[in-house]
Amino acid sequence: MRMRDMPEIPLKRARLRAYVNAIADLVGERESGRSVGRELAIGILRKSLEEFKVEPFRGVRFSDDIYDKEMMSLYIVAKYILRIPVTLFGDVFVNEILLDRTSLVIRNSSEPGEVRSTVEKYLGKADEVTLSKLIRYITTEYYLDLIGEEVALRSVRNLINAFPEHSENFKRMCKFFIAVVLGSKIVSDEIRSKIDLEIRKKALAINLGLSGGAPSNEYIIEVTRIAYGNAGSLARLKASS
Repeated sequence: MRMRDMPEIPLKRARLRAYVNAIADLVGERESGRSVGRELAIGILRKSLEEFKVEPFRGVRFSDDIYDKEMMSLYIVAKYILRIPVTLFGDVFVNEILLDRTSLVIRNSSEPGEVRSTVEKYLGKADEVTLSKLIRYITTEYYLDLIGEEVALRSVRNLINAFPEHSENFKRMCKFFIAVVLGSKIVSDEIRSKIDLEIRKKALAINLGLSGGAPSNEYIIEVTRIAYGNAGSLARLKASS
């Protein structure tokens, strides 16, 4: 799978190095004959992020289960960047495997019935918790350059169209996704002013079918700081009119 082109971002690179280091430690545990379970993997991931002095990939709130959510990043790096057979780790990534299978289908299907049946087949009940996890997985695929913006938008839009009963909930569920996409444009200086940010975020929300569902500028700026860093671009944006 071809990785999308993206400017080098030091914080993002440090976070990726932490993921790679965690995977190397997991492989070492496996080769030493120790049983590798999910809790051990989460602990190794947390320790690696702390060693590299980077926060988990997250939104504004530091949730209690953030390191469990970060297993999505570890899975994507192991399977698609390092090309390690994830079955090597037993059932450590069983949740992420199902999210991955679902994502592969919904990015290529605009048929609501097929999207619904795929989500229910692999993930069970399509409630807010399940859909939030799937959107985060797609967001992580985008952040780690596994998919480009067009594919990411199509995937989330297909999901929104398939579950109209969650139309209001999607506005909340997609805040992080929208912020990460716009954050990549802020740090590449494609978005340089608050006015431009206001226009872009509303256009992105409408593109997804979420009219009125754009997050605040403050939320987007904070997520950009956490995900990408780049104090210079953020300072220019905050100083703009």
